[in-house]
Amino acid sequence: MGKVDYTALAKSYNTLHYRQQLLQIVEACYGKCKTDGLSKYQLHLKINKALFSNYHGEESLKYKLATTFRKKGYVAAFEVRAKNSRADFVVINGDSKCFEVKSKIDTLRRLGKQSDDYHRIFEYNTVVIDAKHLRETECLVPAHYGIWYFEGKKRVEYRSAIKSPYLNPLAQLEVLTKKERLSLFKTAVYTEIMGEYTAQEINERLKIALKKRYEARWSFVLAHWKHILPIDLQFFFNTNVDPLLIYQD
Repeated sequence: MGKVDYTALAKSYNTLHYRQQLLQIVEACYGKCKTDGLSKYQLHLKINKALFSNYHGEESLKYKLATTFRKKGYVAAFEVRAKNSRADFVVINGDSKCFEVKSKIDTLRRLGKQSDDYHRIFEYNTVVIDAKHLRETECLVPAHYGIWYFEGKKRVEYRSAIKSPYLNPLAQLEVLTKKERLSLFKTAVYTEIMGEYTAQEINERLKIALKKRYEARWSFVLAHWKHILPIDLQFFFNTNVDPLLIYQD
């Protein structure tokens, strides 16, 4: 066999694949001799290890981020809507932290617009990058943004995030559903809320709402952490399906 095409492997893999589909993917990359006797779980494991070590996509960085926060008492979430963007990873406890992931295979084309959306909603904002993006990222994001990258498992905090000076109560309220606004403020009308509550109160209640929205899903991930493979982490956050049901033959 020639060199493994990890991009093709990443595009082919789906957490929900049946064993036969996983076999075909692995055989296409490694040859039939590498699949003899492998269980469905072992096929998932082989693909996950290959992608985590060699592909350098956003799934690997998201897993490393989640590992950073899983024992710190935060509630975390993937793909949180923020104005016209979706924050890759958000953690909330006493404060709100937003992380935008730019892996080795990503471009930074949208980063300026994304950073402008995030710092209106979340208190501390950080871009998590492949080191190759470092100089360009410094030019694209505001000075209060943090910049992190990883050297293997080691997290390098090149620049720490400073609290955003651009928090915007209306942008924060727009993150909430009508039901959440009614629960927190007794009205869903933006102008009424902003006339009755201070910017600080709206910011604090946003964090309460997001913790409540995502707590069950994140708690499920933490409870099943040792059974979840890295590339599949966001799938299990979204679905809360028992990993053993997915990985077993």
